Amino acid sequence: MKRIFIGLIFIFFNFNITLGSTILPLLPDFVGYLFISLGAKELIDASIRFDNVSALAKMLTIIFVIFFVMNVMGISTAMAQMTLFNWAVGVVITIIELYLLYLLTLAVIDLKPRMSYPSEADRLYQIFKYHAISAAAATLFIVIAPLLGLFSLIVAVIFAIMYIVIFNRIKNDPTLI
Repeated sequence: MKRIFIGLIFIFFNFNITLGSTILPLLPDFVGYLFISLGAKELIDASIRFDNVSALAKMLTIIFVIFFVMNVMGISTAMAQMTLFNWAVGVVITIIELYLLYLLTLAVIDLKPRMSYPSEADRLYQIFKYHAISAAAATLFIVIAPLLGLFSLIVAVIFAIMYIVIFNRIKNDPTLI
């Protein structure tokens, strides 16, 4: 669970340094997905859903390695003029990322019988739903209504933080260690 937790921090918090046409992420997404894949692989015995989480996280690792290389080479900056294309790619990536988070949340719910506080898994699912709605709204509205997109993004970040906090409590549950 610790590796998954570290991976969530990497994917939820994106901080970049821009040097000319090169964009360098301080917390690369592909590292986060790699951590999630490795962490999920360790938990397959606890729930078969972790196998699906691991497989999807591997796929996202490859996708984000490609994005990372494009950023470092300045290709993504050159593609910035293709706003509609970038937005469409962003929508697809957001859907895949939310599906991964959904699978992860369901895998954690499968652990409820072993938890000291099973209500934490239910709380995690509720926060996931709110995060998914706000993240989807941010992605959809950022081009159409930027102010609404920005508001949705702020709400999504708040729910991401709440998700990480609850996941951390579950990770630290002594009955799951």
